[in-house]
Amino acid sequence: MRKSAFILLVSLFFAFGIRAQNNLENYIRQAEQNSPLLQKQENNQRIIELDLKQFNAVYKSPKINLNSNVLFSPIISNDGNTNKLEWVSSGSPNYWGYDLGATNGGQYQALVSINQPLFTQKYLAAQQNNANLLHERNLNATQLTNAEIKQAVTHQYILCVQSQKQQENIRNTIQILQEQIQQMQALVKAGIYKLTDLKLLEIELENNRIEEERLNGLYLDNFNALNLLCGINDSTIYPLQDVNLVLNAPVQSNSLFFAQFKYDSLSVKVAQEMFNLQYLPQISAFGDAGLNATYQPGFNRLGFSVGLSLSWNLFDGHQRKLNDEKAIIQLSNIDTDRKYFENQNDITKKNIRSQIDNLDRQLALIDKQLSDYENLLELYKIEIKESLISVLELKTLIREISAKHQIKTNTLMSKEILINAYNYWNL
Repeated sequence: MRKSAFILLVSLFFAFGIRAQNNLENYIRQAEQNSPLLQKQENNQRIIELDLKQFNAVYKSPKINLNSNVLFSPIISNDGNTNKLEWVSSGSPNYWGYDLGATNGGQYQALVSINQPLFTQKYLAAQQNNANLLHERNLNATQLTNAEIKQAVTHQYILCVQSQKQQENIRNTIQILQEQIQQMQALVKAGIYKLTDLKLLEIELENNRIEEERLNGLYLDNFNALNLLCGINDSTIYPLQDVNLVLNAPVQSNSLFFAQFKYDSLSVKVAQEMFNLQYLPQISAFGDAGLNATYQPGFNRLGFSVGLSLSWNLFDGHQRKLNDEKAIIQLSNIDTDRKYFENQNDITKKNIRSQIDNLDRQLALIDKQLSDYENLLELYKIEIKESLISVLELKTLIREISAKHQIKTNTLMSKEILINAYNYWNL
């Protein structure tokens, strides 16, 4: 009893594990986890935050430098008809070397300087606005990337389910043929049907087995493509759960696609605002302290200096006006693109909905036809025992039923693909 219970527990564990990893949500989750684009966008958020901290440091924190210079200007003095090397001139009127007025005998500096920008609130506000915009834009791009991953993975998952259902259909046909062959063998022995009738069914069985192998290969290709898309390094083949997508309700506001145009417009305005900052007066306080001397330095040459600097762009050839005109044109282009996309998006969604409605009507007709086919097959199974129909008629009916099941599968999956596309464009 304990051994049986253990085996049952293990079986349930593995069965649950397979179900946990063979559904659409799991593949979408793994694709998102393995997406390098999403990882880069997450890193971009950190870069935006670091950029803002860097601008805060530029506009609010003082810049402190250490400057040190030592310059020697030696001369060769000719006083007293003797040549003498002097590292620092004592005022010789007759010498070889640089002019004393140009060198002052040398230069000796060891200064700590500081520069503090003043009145930078507008600069910081502009950078904060830009950082906020970049943050929201990157967040919108991340959501769009998630949607694109979901759309691509769902599409490939549907192809896998389609291949899987096609396999199931052909296996059902093979099972029907095997049952009919078994029955036909007894009828041939009884002399009701000829051996050629039996061979006709056996050939049809082999044809379906060949088709089964082809579909097995197609399923394997689609399954491997799904793993590749999701970044899954696993060659194990799992049966996939069915997919049943639902149309999302029309988006009334906060569309991810239209948000892109909003952020494009805001980017132009923020860039314009930051460009105009150069026309504000820029004031900085500066100072230095330390050693600054010529000739041989001494402690009495230690000191400091302080001051203010002003920079103000008064004229640059009307570049500000030209930049404003460029911004107006860019905003006009963005608005044109937005209106065009809005129209195209509306047409696309209406077309998809029309195709879905058409497929629904097709599926209703196919279901009715399949019901009629199944009823006819049951009659054929009865009449074949009485030799009331030919084997060729039976084989043709089985083939038509198999083809109709494949048509239904393809139609169902086409509908799922259209729903997936509609939900994507309806973001």
